[in-house]
Amino acid sequence: MRWLMILGVVLIILGIVGLVVDYVPIRHQEEVAKIGPFTATQEKETDFIIPPYAGVIVIVVGAALIFASRRRSI
Repeated sequence: MRWLMILGVVLIILGIVGLVVDYVPIRHQEEVAKIGPFTATQEKETDFIIPPYAGVIVIVVGAALIFASRRRSI
């Protein structure tokens, strides 16, 4: 199956990116105060940490998909 191989390659690339990038900054607005109809908001940035084992797991799953696609096509 060709789509299994493509999905495997994409997962391997995402796993490598996950190992290189330690965190992803996410910006959102948080309500600070509300007085009657007026609201005060503040833009806040939080970091989403990517654990290294997640990148390794994604790489292994991608390699398994590539291996499975090669086994089916033969």
